[in-house]
Amino acid sequence: MHFWLATIGIVLYIASMWVSGIGQGLMLRAFDDYGNLAYTFIESVVFMHWPLVVRMLGGMFFVSGILIMVFNVFMTVRNAKLEQAAIEAKIAAKLAKARA
Repeated sequence: MHFWLATIGIVLYIASMWVSGIGQGLMLRAFDDYGNLAYTFIESVVFMHWPLVVRMLGGMFFVSGILIMVFNVFMTVRNAKLEQAAIEAKIAAKLAKARA
């Protein structure tokens, strides 16, 4: 689960950065008939609103994937310690029974 959340997050993040970068670059290179810039800087920032929202969602997906992975690793280590203690208790009980 954490792998797919992180993967979707990265894809959304990269795609939105690509779209906003290409769009802003094209807007800031466009000229009108008089040689002036066709778009102001503010217009290019307004254009970038939705790609930045998608970038935020991608980042949230990625961070949620990381948090789930950390939880999975914690639970795996915790359960391994509990199982190891149970196995050692069984071995100790068998050794005590064999010596008696």
